[in-house]
Amino acid sequence: MEWDKSASSLLEKVPPFVQKTVREKVETLARERGKTMITEAEVMAARESFMSRQQNTTPTQGIAAAHKPTDNKKLAILKKYPKYFNKDGNPVLYQINSCRGAEVHCPFLITDSHVLADAIRNRLEKLKFTEKLINKIEGQILPHHTMKLAVSGCPNSCSMPQIKDFGAHAIEPVCVDPESECIECMKCVETCREDAITVKDRQVSIDMEKCVHCGLCAKVCPSGSIKSGMKKYRVMIGGKVGRHPKFAVEILPQADETMTLKALDVCVDIIVSSKTERRFRTLIEQQGIEEIKKRI
Repeated sequence: MEWDKSASSLLEKVPPFVQKTVREKVETLARERGKTMITEAEVMAARESFMSRQQNTTPTQGIAAAHKPTDNKKLAILKKYPKYFNKDGNPVLYQINSCRGAEVHCPFLITDSHVLADAIRNRLEKLKFTEKLINKIEGQILPHHTMKLAVSGCPNSCSMPQIKDFGAHAIEPVCVDPESECIECMKCVETCREDAITVKDRQVSIDMEKCVHCGLCAKVCPSGSIKSGMKKYRVMIGGKVGRHPKFAVEILPQADETMTLKALDVCVDIIVSSKTERRFRTLIEQQGIEEIKKRI
């Protein structure tokens, strides 16, 4: 989301160590109000909203109004971390990170990551994920019980979907068009970071084992020898950090938004229906990735 000069000036006055949090709060409020540009008015509105909540209610009061005493006890540890609660003080047992490619006009951007991130957020709310997870877990809820998700607008994956429970990055599948004659400008070869393209005798070939479908070669091709298809998402599940970190496993190599959300539905069901409180990666390994693919 873009910030105009006056809004950016106000953000610069905020201490550096909280600028990221302030930016996220302002942009969240602006999106809720249907704004596409951050101006001084949005910054001040966010400030007034924050000050109003501070004066009228404490975080624990907000939570107490929305949950039973037993729930409050379950949430005692999470209360130390504001990110697990929304602006009304209600718990949100998932975190969605999205890249800022659209806001900073990233040259690698394929699609705005906030679009899918918002769709995922709406789906989790519709599925009542937080409520179901609270009911499932016995005893206090810890940070590692919550679901971590990330969406990136290109294969560079700045939001790190490869180490989240559920992650997706945009792709732009490419192919060689035999009807378009290559002029051997070599722009595609120079642009490809994966060394996946070769040009010989005006014939283009792409090594799909190396290609990450960033779409850059199609953008620079002046003859149309390389074309890009519909923008999709590569979906991964089961990434985690910790003592034994593991990268997420690819579950859908090329998916549209509908299929991505279907995969999310399956993952949520695995988490909330499991009789144990194990990490999501462990649940995946118990069920088997192929069985999960069949469900999707």
